This record gives sequence, structure tokens and C-alpha cells, in this order.
Amino acid sequence: MGDKGALVTSNAGMRLIAQQTLLNRGDADRLRHFIRESYTPDALETQSVDDRLADLQQTGKQRVFQVLAVDKHQALVLMQAQRDEGLYMTQINVEEDYPHRITVYSQQPLNEA
Repeated sequence: MGDKGALVTSNAGMRLIAQQTLLNRGDADRLRHFIRESYTPDALETQSVDDRLADLQQTGKQRVFQVLAVDKHQALVLMQAQRDEGLYMTQINVEEDYPHRITVYSQQPLNEA
């Protein structure tokens, strides 16, 4: 199974795919709704919907470069930005119980100038 195939077997991976698909389509309204509905209240208290949306839009379109680790409730993925080909270490964790809302989402650039 390829890297992207590993993500579809994971609740965390599916959340990452859904979020990234909306971001890559440029659909800000649907992405805002996704963030509001798919993140835990604690996660949204730490960083608001609008702040999360702004951060995602600043990085822009991305693609999976390499899946580093994945299990049912978390994934660690190297993403590549389309704009500058920069690499980002992306971590996503979700709740164990349905609807598997996102508890942690973080991105750190690997090759800052």
C-alpha cells in the first residue's frame, strides 16, 4: 500500500485528506465549516476557526510527500507546498470515539530560509 493508501485506513488520515482537499480546492467557506465541525472544542479554544483557516491559507495548496507514521487515531506526514515546494512536518490526532474530531493539528516548516 502506498503512502496515501495508508492514510485512508486511518481516522486521522481521512480527516487530513478531507481538510487538505477543501484547502486545495480553495473553498474557504466549506473549509471554515469543516474546521468548526471537525475540531474539538478544546482545539478551537487553543486556536480559533478563523486563525486556523488563515494559517492553512497562508501555507496554501499542499500534497502528501511522505507518510512517516500512521495509526487509527494519529498521523505524521511530510507535506509539500505547491507554492514554494517547502516541506512541512504535519501532525494530526483525532478522538478515539466517533466522530473522531481533531484534537491536534500542527505544521512545522522543515526548510525555512
